[in-house]
Amino acid sequence: MDADPKQAKEAERQRILARIATIGPETARRAAERMTERLLALPEMVSARRVLACLSFGEEIDTHGLVERLLASGRELYVPRADPRDRMLHVHRYPCELERLSFGLCQPRRGDPEVPAEEIDGTVDLVLVLGLGFDARGIRLGHGGGYFDRFFAAHPLPSVGLAYEIQVVERLPAEPHDLPMSVVVTDETIHRPTGDVEL
Repeated sequence: MDADPKQAKEAERQRILARIATIGPETARRAAERMTERLLALPEMVSARRVLACLSFGEEIDTHGLVERLLASGRELYVPRADPRDRMLHVHRYPCELERLSFGLCQPRRGDPEVPAEEIDGTVDLVLVLGLGFDARGIRLGHGGGYFDRFFAAHPLPSVGLAYEIQVVERLPAEPHDLPMSVVVTDETIHRPTGDVEL
């Protein structure tokens, strides 16, 4: 393990953000379309009827078109809400009313109907997760809040990371609480974790 994994993670975030900043709007749009087509053909996605999907914002690969495709396919769709009060992710059925946070993320409102925590495992078949980076082991680098780490520790559901190919690196700094994605889908290919998750 890195001597200072938090510092190493922040350095990696800045490197990956610099790469993403080179992507123009039209390239980003086409990349999101290619990622969506690969994801929809993925066996895990084909068999999933109830999907928890992140709504993209900022530098993340756009998932709004994907969300519309999933709704049109007749699947049950859910979106997460990060709550700073309990530091947990909450699951809401979508479509629902959204609020825009100060940094741009749109998510369900606190107090609106949500799936009880004890029912999430029996409600969701597959989780689609955005991140700043992923590696060959399936390890995800997020924004540093730990929301998805705590979510997957409590709900070990099949997960698919969604990203631009330039967000995938050979090895990210990781800590014991970092759990690998089942698979990572990008605009260029599908990454199946190597199985080596030794930190």
